[in-house]
Amino acid sequence: MYLIFDTETTGLPKSYNAPISDSDNWPRMVQLAWQVHDINGKLLEVKNYIIKPEGYEIPYETVKVHGITTERAKKQGVDLITVLKEFNESVANCKFVVGHNVEFDNNIIGAEFYRKQIISPTEKIGSIDTMKLSTAFCAIPGRGKGFKYPKLQQLHEKLFGVNFEEAHNAAADVEATTRCFLELIRISVISITTLQISAEELKKFKEANPNPIKAIGLNTQPYSEEEITESESVEEKESDIVSEFLNNQIPFKDDEIPPFTHLHVHTQYSILDGMTKVKMIGDKAKKDGQTAVAITDHGNMYGVKDFHNSLTKAGIKPILGMEAYVALNSRHDKNPANKGNYHLILLAKNEAGYKNLMRLSSLAFSEGFYHKPKIDWELLEKYHENIIATSACLGGEISKKLTTSTYEEAEKAAQKFKRVFGDDFYIELQ
Repeated sequence: MYLIFDTETTGLPKSYNAPISDSDNWPRMVQLAWQVHDINGKLLEVKNYIIKPEGYEIPYETVKVHGITTERAKKQGVDLITVLKEFNESVANCKFVVGHNVEFDNNIIGAEFYRKQIISPTEKIGSIDTMKLSTAFCAIPGRGKGFKYPKLQQLHEKLFGVNFEEAHNAAADVEATTRCFLELIRISVISITTLQISAEELKKFKEANPNPIKAIGLNTQPYSEEEITESESVEEKESDIVSEFLNNQIPFKDDEIPPFTHLHVHTQYSILDGMTKVKMIGDKAKKDGQTAVAITDHGNMYGVKDFHNSLTKAGIKPILGMEAYVALNSRHDKNPANKGNYHLILLAKNEAGYKNLMRLSSLAFSEGFYHKPKIDWELLEKYHENIIATSACLGGEISKKLTTSTYEEAEKAAQKFKRVFGDDFYIELQ
């Protein structure tokens, strides 16, 4: 028998290669759905559960994807341990678990089993990945000579001529994956060797399914917040918070507006981001009545010398800095799964701070270059003296964790900056 399953989560892992025992790396499971089919494709079981949160919030960014809010999960969710035990019972009778990019879902549910100190059943049986097994069949051109892995909707369209829009509802994705999986068996894209069945068993499957596999028609629409009747929506809560903040502000009078200084400025040296020529900034700042301006190009300090000379000539105070790329782990990590980064504004307070900035910039290129020049926390702790840091844009660690993780994780990040930079760390508002 085959168990086809899919999950929805609170986000994405920091590293796809981390072990399931790394609980901080793997996101929490929000929804788990599965179907069990016998060797001839007959449906035997359908399950679909929202998981009740255990001490965590479902980030708004992922709510926008799958529609399951924390409020709904608390109200309609089932205890994780109950769902895992039921999943265990279903898997026990199956030869394979099946999924589209099944490795990801195996890791998500495996991490949940680990948190509950239960042995994951998916470790004991085989896995079939419709994504990998259909790559040559879909033949989507990729870089070089190989083919790209097909998305579920691409495979569905290739097989049935109808586009399947990913519902980001585990039950709907299981429905589509099951249909694709059984059709791949029917047209012999998945071999009897992979399925561990005989030629006679494959013949019986095809006799039982002479025509293209049809959808069962179960639960194909994504969840929506409108289904929550007794709880306040995320948008309403955000609106209330913003309104309260604005109502408590004390407005400045026209003659009391404090002086303003740009501390986050990109120039021509921030490729695909900044267009301003360095030598034009001084004249523009002077025309606007500003007394100081910073330069914070992405990952480099190429424009600092010209910037300093130009602003000094215009009578404007130059603030030298950069928007650093901070590695997710170590600057020495060249794993493709960890090629991302966080942004961080760094500004020199004085000459000593400027020298530390130069050290950070140089080491980012000489030791941390992988797609982009990156520093890490080891370097920040060593060379942070006389440097002001701000939390940067939406690419900053705090902002990213607010939008893709939880408030608690964002707060931990802020405390980390505070520990290193002390009173020289500021939250940036844009």
